[in-house]
Amino acid sequence: MEEFLDAGLRMALCAGISVSADVLCPACWSRLEPARGEGILARPIACAENVPVVSPFHTNDELLELVRFLKFSGGRTAVPALGWWMAAALGDYLAGPRGPGTAAPVLVPVPLHPQREKSRGYNQAALLAHEVAGRLGLDVDSRILGRTRNTKSQSTLDREKRAENVNGAFELGRGESAGGRNVILIDDLVTTGETARACVAALEGASPRSIAVLAAGRARD
Repeated sequence: MEEFLDAGLRMALCAGISVSADVLCPACWSRLEPARGEGILARPIACAENVPVVSPFHTNDELLELVRFLKFSGGRTAVPALGWWMAAALGDYLAGPRGPGTAAPVLVPVPLHPQREKSRGYNQAALLAHEVAGRLGLDVDSRILGRTRNTKSQSTLDREKRAENVNGAFELGRGESAGGRNVILIDDLVTTGETARACVAALEGASPRSIAVLAAGRARD
């Protein structure tokens, strides 16, 4: 991701992504904060292995605005750009020493409750997953995880309430599709990590080979 720091090359790369000017202006793109390496999703059980969190950016005001546009304003035009950077970050992770090896992973988007997906018109995590998959030649399986409750928006809650909100909110669907495989959970942002932890807890019921999380942004370590 070193090329992000080169303004000329960054603009040349972004120019090749068909996004409308109202997604982010060039100055706003330059204010996004690149994230190096992987973060860690600390597990609530001391003996459990921590889960890597891969993201191209740290979350800041510009990235939050872009994700809000995607989630709440019908901003599908943000998907190609975010997916490009997410694919680059995931490609680096898969090729690196902490990657899961040669077996190709399956991408599993964090599910929305059917009522919310119907209201929004799409699941932003699924859109991002398909964009990343198309760029890296990977598979997406949206049937592996399901959502059992139409939970409140996590952004409106404090950390303690976020954990309560999503506790037990996810269940395995076609869990056998993840058995023995490397699973990459896809979300837009990892902030407190409570949604990702709840999804990981459900995914573990399928006995995957490994689990990692990919998001557009993560909180600073």
